[in-house]
Amino acid sequence: MKKILIASTALTMLAGAASAEVTIAGSGYFGLQYYSKPAAGMKKTVLYSRLQFDVNASKTTDSGLTFHGKVRIRSQQDMGTAGATPINAGQVGVTAGPLDVTVGNVSDAIDALTLYWDSELGISGSGGETLNYINQGNGFNGYSSQGGGDNGVLVTYTVGTLVVRASYESHNNLTATKGEAAVSVAYKTGPLSFELAYVDNQHSAAVAQFGYQGYTGIVEYALGNSNVGLAYGSSKDTTPANVKEKSINTVTLYGNTKFGATTVQAFVSNTSVPAPGGVAMTNFRKVTYGLGGSYDLGSGAAMVGSVRTTNTKGGTYADLGVTFSF
Repeated sequence: MKKILIASTALTMLAGAASAEVTIAGSGYFGLQYYSKPAAGMKKTVLYSRLQFDVNASKTTDSGLTFHGKVRIRSQQDMGTAGATPINAGQVGVTAGPLDVTVGNVSDAIDALTLYWDSELGISGSGGETLNYINQGNGFNGYSSQGGGDNGVLVTYTVGTLVVRASYESHNNLTATKGEAAVSVAYKTGPLSFELAYVDNQHSAAVAQFGYQGYTGIVEYALGNSNVGLAYGSSKDTTPANVKEKSINTVTLYGNTKFGATTVQAFVSNTSVPAPGGVAMTNFRKVTYGLGGSYDLGSGAAMVGSVRTTNTKGGTYADLGVTFSF
């Protein structure tokens, strides 16, 4: 899932006839995280913190091509992470006019979207997503902030407010596994914004790898200091033996409004899991909802909190803390 990152430039270097730039963007947060149904042996309430740096580099040649690269350094402590501080696998690419090609540890065409993540609440962002989270398969591939990624390519073409993306990720070039292909389109006109996307993560009998197919559509309307959005997603697994499961369908209504230094967010989401599609879950909750908010402390800092239900009956998640950038 997407994490909060408010980037701030910390270092800029210019050299040579061709323009070159290196920047370091830093962010962090700390607070409390609560989950009513933690894993065995885990506490319900834990301290929650992250420190992150993004190192971005770019160089524009005399011919107008811009070459770029990025690595991320992250230390995190929460219910599922013990505070390791790795440098993740990097990405490199080139931009020529409206076309950008990036390879390595990249987002796929869905992970790179914006509206798809707008229903999320809280310090690190979660809740209301329409794909990926209750299937048996791998779901769609995202950018790996603390790992090696899946070694892929993301192609982005931008004309005005139209952004078209296509991606392929190889699952680290292993011959026994199959790759993932995805496409997405984003467009904005006046107060309306739209996103459409499709992903096909192939199955493999050789390593008992489930496949995953899904599509999603989001429309969002902006009115003054408020936004309201409607998202739909449908996804299904393909077993390693090439048996297609029934689709899991999710509809999410979300919105946010800002008054003064305060922003309030909310979502309600309905998910249908027709048997035998998806994971057999006797305690599955179809309708989830959440409420979140933030208070701007100035200079890139904010007090942030949220509470939401999960797809597990009796499951409640909450967090409260401070985010900042430097």
